[in-house]
Amino acid sequence: MSTERRDQAADRSGSSEQPQPAAGAKKGLRRLILWIFCLFLPVLLLGVGGFSSCVTGSPFYLWNAAAGQWQIICNRRPIVEVLEDPELDAETRKKLELVLEVQSFARDSLGLSTGDSYRYFSRIDRDAAAYNVIAAPALSLEAHSYWFPIVGTVPYLGFFSRDEAEEHARDLEEKGLDVLMQDVAGYSTLGWFDDPLLSSQLRYSEYGLVRLVIHEAVHATVWIPGSVRFNESLASFVEEEGARQFIRRNDPDGSRMARLDAIKKEQAMFRTIMHRTATELKQLYSGELSNDEKLKSKHRIIEKMKESMLAEPFVYLDRAKLAEKTYNNAHFMSYLAYNSGTDYFQSAFRACNSEWNCFLQTMKGLDRVPEDWN
Repeated sequence: MSTERRDQAADRSGSSEQPQPAAGAKKGLRRLILWIFCLFLPVLLLGVGGFSSCVTGSPFYLWNAAAGQWQIICNRRPIVEVLEDPELDAETRKKLELVLEVQSFARDSLGLSTGDSYRYFSRIDRDAAAYNVIAAPALSLEAHSYWFPIVGTVPYLGFFSRDEAEEHARDLEEKGLDVLMQDVAGYSTLGWFDDPLLSSQLRYSEYGLVRLVIHEAVHATVWIPGSVRFNESLASFVEEEGARQFIRRNDPDGSRMARLDAIKKEQAMFRTIMHRTATELKQLYSGELSNDEKLKSKHRIIEKMKESMLAEPFVYLDRAKLAEKTYNNAHFMSYLAYNSGTDYFQSAFRACNSEWNCFLQTMKGLDRVPEDWN
């Protein structure tokens, strides 16, 4: 499962082909797994508690995680069925119709493997799809990681309960780690299940929903094991370029594209500041100063970064809000996970003459992350 942290800095078709036998068999297998998952999960969870304590220190972590996934998958309804409700409010109807349109666009125009993801809708009783807790040592940009069977090592821990996430974050802080807890807008099961749109995601702007659907479809199309940072940055690149292509189709006077271009320029300036600061911190942490001296220098570097943010001529990004945030190593790790390798992806895309099938096939053809991608 790939979890997503989404920060929206901007505005907060064709007929489907019959599946080939292999695709139909895979869909049938997914449906069988889903049926077993929904029917037998309560029983399977009874045996999870003791084992999960070895993994996370909490005997109920895997229980709660599986239960949260069960709520999402097993309570979903087809969006076309939801749209038949005459009492559905106009705003929700508009966004549900948009999601179906973007899902088709991602498949037909971008060549992404969408399956039936985002053709379903699931109501949940929380304000986010999930909550991620990311941590790092006070003098390192290496993630505090976790190990799970099959999945292996992951650089974060996700929760379906805000209270549980906050409790885990406090425990890590008490151990002296830099910690960040984030709301997760959505996540991908990498094509094994048809991931539904969640009620919490209806809070996003139309542009935010466009980006969300495309981002998750990338994960179901390309996933290179062992590099969360590469996979997320790739999805972010396709998300941005694909969303711009989608918006351009319905922007006759070019006014919306002009706004997006201005926002993109400011985001690039912000990205430069974050990457430059992360580089300075890495150099500091690998140096020969004492730990006390490194901590003092760390504080100075971050304060200098905030001054740089305030000095930028941002119009769309809120300089004051960005500068007043409390930054630590976990913040930089999270940002870099979604905003790295932009030049590499742009170069590969240009080499394919901006043709999506070529670009995606190039990414699929990688058996490992290129050494010089970032």
